Amino acid sequence: MIEVKNLSKQFKAPTEEKGLFGPKKKPFWAVKDLNFQIKKGSVASILGPNGCGKTTTLRMIAAMLTPSRGTAFVDSVDVRKDKQVVKSKIGYMTNNTSLYDRLSVIETIKFFAELNQISADIYMPRAEKLIEQLDMKKYLNKRVADLSTGMKQKTSIVRTLIHDPDLIVLDEPTTGVDVTGQSVIIDLIKSIKDSGKTLIFSTHQLNEVRDIADHIIVMKAGEKIFDGDNSQFQELDSNKNFTEIFMELVSE
Repeated sequence: MIEVKNLSKQFKAPTEEKGLFGPKKKPFWAVKDLNFQIKKGSVASILGPNGCGKTTTLRMIAAMLTPSRGTAFVDSVDVRKDKQVVKSKIGYMTNNTSLYDRLSVIETIKFFAELNQISADIYMPRAEKLIEQLDMKKYLNKRVADLSTGMKQKTSIVRTLIHDPDLIVLDEPTTGVDVTGQSVIIDLIKSIKDSGKTLIFSTHQLNEVRDIADHIIVMKAGEKIFDGDNSQFQELDSNKNFTEIFMELVSE
């Protein structure tokens, strides 16, 4: 289970006011007092406009970013106190996940499998299944530098899943992927859901949420403005569709 308690992150943004060493900076809360729970084995989606705090929230849950206050627990492990334990449980992917340009796709998969100390007899069948699901076979010997944005995204997904994590965190997994590729990735997410793993993802594709998510969290300006399931979301206004309800929520 994922439990988020008063999770908050403060950054400093430059202002127009000049200081001795450049523009003065003003603190602002990118995420403020966030509270929610995600049940083990469920698929949760975090929605909101650009700059609402989605990525910051996911990075704190994945122990990639230290909260300014509050915390999150992954299977009762505190992300502030036991970062390495949390990271070992999580597969985290963002659309900016780093890959090594000089490596081929298959070399990349092997590198990250070995980095996670997974033996070949375990990671190879796992990789073969993911490669098949993501329709990547003909790109395996291509260098990452020569891949399309969509194929880099698919390679990042394999990298994220190769150690068979208990919790999978995907930050906008279909960004930069064509329609066919998006469908392939959504099918993979559905198979992850069917396997009983816990998955959290952010997206701007609302149809993905409607079709996949058990749990929806909507954020605006760093704060939670909705927390519930699909039916509760639709009950906000039964006369409007999913997109219309979302747009009304974030526009208020």
